[in-house]
Amino acid sequence: MIHDVINTAPNALARIALYIEQDPKSVLTMSIADLAHDTATGPASIIRFCRRLGLSGFREFKIALSGDIERVTLIELAERAAPEDIDVAPGVAALSTALQSSIAASARGFDDLQITGLANRVRAARRVEVFGAGPSSVCADILAMRLIWLGFPAHSSGSATMSHALARRLGSSGLALGVSSLGHTEETRAFLAIARKTGAYTIAITTRADCPIAQTADEAVLFTSAGAWPQSGSAMHVPPVVLLSEYLCQYLQVREV
Repeated sequence: MIHDVINTAPNALARIALYIEQDPKSVLTMSIADLAHDTATGPASIIRFCRRLGLSGFREFKIALSGDIERVTLIELAERAAPEDIDVAPGVAALSTALQSSIAASARGFDDLQITGLANRVRAARRVEVFGAGPSSVCADILAMRLIWLGFPAHSSGSATMSHALARRLGSSGLALGVSSLGHTEETRAFLAIARKTGAYTIAITTRADCPIAQTADEAVLFTSAGAWPQSGSAMHVPPVVLLSEYLCQYLQVREV
């Protein structure tokens, strides 16, 4: 998609696309001001470029770019390996590569300060409700289970009706975590909306900063799913959320900051 922008977009956006295509890795360490300076554009042009790609902003673009770079790197490593060294069916190898890349890209995108803040909110919460529908219910269960084992008052229900009822009782001392890969699940959006209305702090865990659940919640924790775009019904977003769960628990086990 970046290459298409070079040929079809206005001059300012085309310059941005060309710069990124020539050295994508360097962009991962840049601020929006740095990229604007190096492309002789402005921050507003960078935002327009990101939105032309269907992304909400520069942070989400860097997460997506990191995932693409990681996928290309892993594919190149696999192609360089001698055929006799590969004892894996091509289909499984492709899935493994996609999962590894999504985990690595998510790791790059996680913000230490944000996860520290989340850990402190978990510590302070009187109750933590976690909800996800479909495959995301597995993610919700994993996260809730890890918190329970650490002694925190967490709970997850696969029933939207039950989760919505429990969300109504959270109040200002509660914390609601909603998991949805694409971020369009209405049950999850409603769960966060109900919890927020009671005064609870709400966090969306998703791949898109501009999705409905992210816009409903107080804040969003972003991860990168396997593949170019998350597929409805797929459970391939579970491993990055497992990484997030373990990362959060590391902070919770060390000390409050």
